[in-house]
Amino acid sequence: MVRDADVHDSGGIDRRGLLKAVGGTAVAAALAGCSSLLEGDGEDGPGQADGTVTDEPIEAGMLTFTRGAAGVLGIQAQRGAELAVQRINDVGGIAGRREITLEVVDEGDSPLDSYNQFIEEGKDVTFGPISSGTHAQIAPEVESNEVVNVGTDGTVTTLYEETVPDPTYSFRFQNYDVMECVTMAREAVARLGADSIETVAGVNPGYTFGEDEMAVFTRAIQKLTGAEVVYEGFPELGASDMSNHITSVNDEEPDVTFTSLWGGDVTTFLRQASANDMFDNTTVVGSILYSAAGDVPGDAIEGTELYSGSRNFYWDHPRTGNWQPGRELFEAAQDQDGVSIPNAHYMSGYGAVTAWATAVEKAIDLLGSYPSQEQIATVLEGHGFFTPAGYHVMAEDHQGMSNAVAGQMVYDEDLGGARLEDVNIYSPSETAPSPGTTASDWLDSWSG
Repeated sequence: MVRDADVHDSGGIDRRGLLKAVGGTAVAAALAGCSSLLEGDGEDGPGQADGTVTDEPIEAGMLTFTRGAAGVLGIQAQRGAELAVQRINDVGGIAGRREITLEVVDEGDSPLDSYNQFIEEGKDVTFGPISSGTHAQIAPEVESNEVVNVGTDGTVTTLYEETVPDPTYSFRFQNYDVMECVTMAREAVARLGADSIETVAGVNPGYTFGEDEMAVFTRAIQKLTGAEVVYEGFPELGASDMSNHITSVNDEEPDVTFTSLWGGDVTTFLRQASANDMFDNTTVVGSILYSAAGDVPGDAIEGTELYSGSRNFYWDHPRTGNWQPGRELFEAAQDQDGVSIPNAHYMSGYGAVTAWATAVEKAIDLLGSYPSQEQIATVLEGHGFFTPAGYHVMAEDHQGMSNAVAGQMVYDEDLGGARLEDVNIYSPSETAPSPGTTASDWLDSWSG
């Protein structure tokens, strides 16, 4: 774990040094958030096509939630993907020749049909989905269709352990469930100390995601502290009344309460927890509380010990005051419809497109021509790339491995929403098993 620190301004880097750092192409530089350093330079850089790559547009499809309760996550992912596509097209497209057109379809009730429609239309690449259930449905189809899909979310642990244990064309950019739960177990210990955590409780969404998150957090926190679980509550998604769960937490007064509530449920939970003085009786840690950053009620969290993870992205780390790429990403995001404060789901869309695009350009540099689906998939394995949030790696098991972010969630009047203070960063080696090891076996291997 490393503490948040100021990052020095990178204004001194020249074009040659920048291109070397981000992988050698104008697209890679643009997606790393440094496209302004390329403006006015007429030279052809590495990755610029010499006629061996067609100028035919690349057709991409994206599954995400564009409405309903899950739209609070899905629209963020959509906008992130749209900004990445815009930046690619602004520098001439892939290899300076092939612009991308992105078709976005709501996951809705028939996501598998929507995905198969993308394939029937001849899409060159697909992105998404948001839902773990959808991801489990489409991942086997991705393998059958042999068209690369880079998942934005759908972070269920079993995807690459059981559903498609030997993937070729299916990839996932975002840190997955085990990583965010272990992050918050480590965050609780970092904030309170292992000896101060003897009892824990949980209030999590009443479906598979919430149940799995609580189970993983419980295993991790018990390995780290030996704590006893004194209460587990699972309100239905969209529940308007969580008072019975809050009362149970108050009765037990656990040292730590873990939650994986997201979106609108975060607002409901925080308001009712504050009204019933729950924050006086426990320290709350949440894996994705910050998904509701733009809607968090300021009066409900004032003076609380409330800590949230933010998967692999927090817009102010590195600090935007010193980090131009992050500042420009934040400003661009806020100019888009439906984004008040960009969150981890925003980066899931942006990062999925970035992973694919930079891998394609790497393949073009290696081959001297546009790659096949199999060649793109081969290059994506172990592929490293930059976004304004830093460096990311697509591990050999096709799971994205990035630093995880956690911090104290406070309300910022100027921002008009929540921000994270005193941010801690956790490396993938601290939060995830190595490729080839299941999450369960990895957790079992921890010394108690």
